[in-house]
Amino acid sequence: MKRFMIIEDNKMMAQILTQLLRKCAKPQSIIHAVSPQAALNGLINNTVDCVFLDLNLEKPLDGIPVLQFIKKQHPHLPVVIVSGDSEMDTVKQVISLKPADYIVKPLSIQKLERCLSKVLPVPNPS
Repeated sequence: MKRFMIIEDNKMMAQILTQLLRKCAKPQSIIHAVSPQAALNGLINNTVDCVFLDLNLEKPLDGIPVLQFIKKQHPHLPVVIVSGDSEMDTVKQVISLKPADYIVKPLSIQKLERCLSKVLPVPNPS
C-alpha cells in the first residue's frame, strides 16, 4: 500500500528520489508530476499514500500554494517538503503549514528512511 507522488520539476532530482524510494520503501507505484497543475490533476485521478513536494517548482516557493491546496483537499495525506532551501524564514513559513516532514537536499537514504518511519504507518505483523 505504498503509493507515492513526487512533485519535482528537476528531472534528475526526481530520478534520485525515485531510486531512493525504491530502495527503502519498495513502493507499489510512484507518480511523477513536473508542475503544480500536473500534481493537482494527478491527485484527482490517483490515490497516493504520501506526497514528496519540492518547494521551488516553476517559481521560487510556488510549492507553498500546492501544499496549502493538498492540506485543504486531502487533510490526512502526508506531504513531505523536499527543498534545498534551509533559510529560517522559509522553513518557518512551511512548518506553519504543518507538512508531515521537511527534508533538506541533498537527499540520502538515511534522511528518507527517517522521514518514512515518521509519515507511514507501521504495518501490523500478522
